[in-house]
Order: sequence, then structure tokens, then C-alpha cells
Amino acid sequence: SKAFCGDALASLLVKGEIGLTDPVQTHLPDGFVVPEKDGRTLRIIDLATQTSGLPREMAQAGGTPNDPYAGHTKEAMIAAMHGEPFLFPPGTGALYSNLGFDLLGLAISGAAGKPYATVLEERVLRPRGMVDTVFNPRPGDEGRLMQGHNFDGTPLPFVPTPMTMECASGLYTTPNDMLKWIAWHLAQGGSEDDARRIIDHASLVRRDGLSPALGLDDGGAPMDAMALGWVVVEADGNRPLVLHKSGGRQGMFTYVAIAPTRGVGVFAAINQFNAGGFEAMVHAVNELIYQLAPR
Repeated sequence: SKAFCGDALASLLVKGEIGLTDPVQTHLPDGFVVPEKDGRTLRIIDLATQTSGLPREMAQAGGTPNDPYAGHTKEAMIAAMHGEPFLFPPGTGALYSNLGFDLLGLAISGAAGKPYATVLEERVLRPRGMVDTVFNPRPGDEGRLMQGHNFDGTPLPFVPTPMTMECASGLYTTPNDMLKWIAWHLAQGGSEDDARRIIDHASLVRRDGLSPALGLDDGGAPMDAMALGWVVVEADGNRPLVLHKSGGRQGMFTYVAIAPTRGVGVFAAINQFNAGGFEAMVHAVNELIYQLAPR
């Protein structure tokens, strides 16, 4: 979901509808007050590169086992920004934050003047023919869903995705749609598309100098830099530059990795929370890329 959000953000950046160094405050709905931390203002680039300084999750209440995100509302997000929300000044460290991408989705919506899901549909999904990528299953989709399982093997329920979480989490898709999405990222041609790919894949924030740098090394190698939602692992020896993103929710672990300079991409998913299984999946995907696309 976060890599898709970076994709959508790139479309706004190319058209000049938003800027990487824009203060997030300027694009959020009424009611939000984003404080500074040690004189540093929270910017769009800080959200998109996981350098916001915000915690991984925000406090919320009112959820149930079948709807655990019922308390994930705009009001809860406004409350989460009160007081001292930052763990460190924005832009000085890197820490995986779902809350940061929740805010990014609202900022994209504010800049575009329409809901984030509409931006994603109009600028990413529809142009690439991705007809089976949605935030909540449609009538008739239930029988097509891959069942997720908890660490103990018990099935986990399918749960709704609130609008406030769409940039960070909850996107359903299919292997065929993922192939279309990967193919676009590996393609060349079209001045606007090329500009979007350059912005989306660029190493915008390098690890060097960031303190802390946590929660971004689960792709089989330490993070070297951050792009728009992507974790960047620089070329090393015979291995090409790789952009990757992992995901996990409701008994699913997913992993997508692309080597854009070599025209190779892989998507994989497993349907049980299993740390060893996740590590094996990531290793298999990375090794496949290294074998198919050596430097």
C-alpha cells in the first residue's frame, strides 16, 4: 500500500500540485495542528521516506476483532498530533511509521482536492488496467480472497479498511494486477511517465547521518536510502540496485522487489504470519532477482 501511495504522490509532484518540501500542515484538512520539533517542520518528504519522527501507530479505541480499525478516524489522527507527537525531529532519523503514511494520504487528498482512493484510481490503477486492486472487497470477491492465518495457524477475519488508513495499509490486489504495476515501473517511455518513475525511484534520503534508523531492514539487506515508499538497497558487487517493500496484515506477508536498471521485478505472498516463512520468502525473491539480473 505504501509503495502504491508513493506512486500516486509522484503523479502530483510531476504536475506541480504538491512539493516534497511543502509543510504537511498546508495540505491537511481543517482541525489539524502539526507542531514543530526542535525547530523542524514536518514536510511531505519526511512522511514519504519514513523520516517523520512519528511513532509506528497512533492510539485508537473502539475496535473489535472483526473491525479492529473502527477507531482509526480523522478525529483520532487530530488528537494524535496534539502535544509532543514526535519521537525525534522530522528528517533527522528513520523509523517505520504507519501514522506517517496515514497523514500522507490525507495530504495527497488535500492537494488533489479529492479522496485519496480516487487519486489512486485515476492516476495509477485505471491507466494500467488494474481492475482487481481495491481497498475493500466488492460483492462477489469473497470467494476469491486468499485466507490469512495467525501465528498459531488459526484463520483471521477479513476486516474493513477505513479511509484514513488507505495510504498506509489495506490494499487488496491480484498477481495479474501486480504484474501490470511492476511492468509500468520497469518500463521506459512517455515524458510524464518517465518523470514519475524517476521521482518515484530516486534515493531521496540516504541512511548516512540518520539517527535512529529502525524498522526498514527486513528486506534481506540493510536499507541504504529511502525513495517514495520504497526501501532502496544500492548495487553491491554482482547485485543490482533493488527497490523493495514488504507488507503484513491479517495473516498475510507480502514482498515486492524491483531492479529497475535491469528490468526485473518479483512479487510474492504467504498466507500465515510466520517470521521464518517471511525471511525465506524475502531471501527467495532477492536471490531470484540476483540470478535473473546480475550486474
